[in-house]
Amino acid sequence: MGIKTLGDLTRITEAELLSYKNFGETSLNEIKLILTSKNLRLGQAVEDKASKKAAAMLPGNGNDQTADQAVLGKSIDELQLSVRSKKCLQKLNINTLGELMAYSESQLMSVKNFGSVSLKEVKEKLTAMGLALREPEYKTEESTVYGVRSTE
Repeated sequence: MGIKTLGDLTRITEAELLSYKNFGETSLNEIKLILTSKNLRLGQAVEDKASKKAAAMLPGNGNDQTADQAVLGKSIDELQLSVRSKKCLQKLNINTLGELMAYSESQLMSVKNFGSVSLKEVKEKLTAMGLALREPEYKTEESTVYGVRSTE
């Protein structure tokens, strides 16, 4: 997997880890326990980076950072999602709008029981608030996302 340090683990999400062959819930729980003991979590670096980027994209462009941070810090409960969508987000430890905005569509779709209906619901609720999910890492004509090529 190319993961050698704790820093590498903070740059990868649960969904990405679970997508690797022969990597299951037991291994995931063990890693999460170790990270928690060091006050770290999976995807932390990605979330921090995306939260900063999302704050810069909010109306006001950082002129009113207190308001931006207040929006990003709001609970996902404010979206009033269906039970299925909410449980899937809880599985990823997504509790705030800022944390949700740190994820791309493909990352959310890789979570068990999170399908196109849940994705559509989340996107609609975020759009209503003037927010959006993170864009994929790479974009080409064939749409290369996280190093995996797929033709759309």
